[in-house]
Amino acid sequence: MENDDAIMAGEGDLVRAEDLGPDGDLAVGGEPETIEVELDGAVYTVPAALKGAILRQADYTRKTQELAEHRRALEAEREAFGQEASAFRGASRDRIRLAALDDQLAEFEGVDWEAYSAEAPEAAQDLWGRFQAMAEAREQLAYAVAHADERDQLRAARAAAEEMAATGARLREEIDGWSPEVAAKLVEYGQAFGVTLEELAQMADPRLWKLLHKAWRADQAGEAQAGAQALAVRPAVTVSGGGAGGGGLRDELGAKEWMRRRNDQMARGR
Repeated sequence: MENDDAIMAGEGDLVRAEDLGPDGDLAVGGEPETIEVELDGAVYTVPAALKGAILRQADYTRKTQELAEHRRALEAEREAFGQEASAFRGASRDRIRLAALDDQLAEFEGVDWEAYSAEAPEAAQDLWGRFQAMAEAREQLAYAVAHADERDQLRAARAAAEEMAATGARLREEIDGWSPEVAAKLVEYGQAFGVTLEELAQMADPRLWKLLHKAWRADQAGEAQAGAQALAVRPAVTVSGGGAGGGGLRDELGAKEWMRRRNDQMARGR
């Protein structure tokens, strides 16, 4: 257990470290002459005057552990960055070698192999062997470069998916009612303003999604309020002789249909 896990005070009274005051004093009641400290499963009786030192030691231990965790995380990130940098350097060297082989193979395009074979059969055979070996090496290197590119793309896609999953988990915690359906509506809302699906797929920052969600909710509230106001200001008209059907005006009609029928009536002089 941590140094500040538990402190026994008095006779059988368990006092948590956080219950002690800033100077190591009990928050309430008098201070006993000795206290019992539980450390790593064992209980020790120490003078009460050491409470402050115990709390300081517990705080130091906690901060030391937090610092160690931070260093481990930083070291892991540094190692991952080193591996990515090494892979990038290796891929860059392979691409340079591939470009050099392409240049060398291009020089063979102007060789008249038949004429050269007739003039110097042995030299032509040797040069042809070099050409074949170079072409084969080029194909193997091109395959390796393409495979590395595919691996990098898969790794990037996996990292992006994990980042988006973490974003979704955070949004579920911070936005009431968050769901895949809400996310789909936000995608449609963003696309209506010209944001592409690719751009949204790369938007892993939860703060941006929260802003988009806030704008979407505000628009929804504005549309609902405008609809309610339209219904509130629409006069209730009762048309005699028109019956329940036909082209008469009724309160259950939508705003657009109500206005269309009303305009028709006014055009007919009714």
